[in-house]
Amino acid sequence: MPSPEPLLNLLRELDEGEGVALARLAKRLDERVSVLLREGTALSDAVIGGVAGPGWVRLDCDDAGRWSARLTPAGRAVLEEGA
Repeated sequence: MPSPEPLLNLLRELDEGEGVALARLAKRLDERVSVLLREGTALSDAVIGGVAGPGWVRLDCDDAGRWSARLTPAGRAVLEEGA
């Protein structure tokens, strides 16, 4: 998995409280939505292979099937530690 910093930093920059559409993030990061969905899942609190992720990102899907991501307080804290 690539470094999570570009995604986390972009979420911090763009999220105004409603989350950021994965399509928008994909355009800004020049990446496919499917790749960002996998990366976001790994950075969320989802359990993969019996191991919970760090909980830095929250993914949501609306009724129309549009995915969005937001930085959690834990994600903000990890960015502040690295600043």
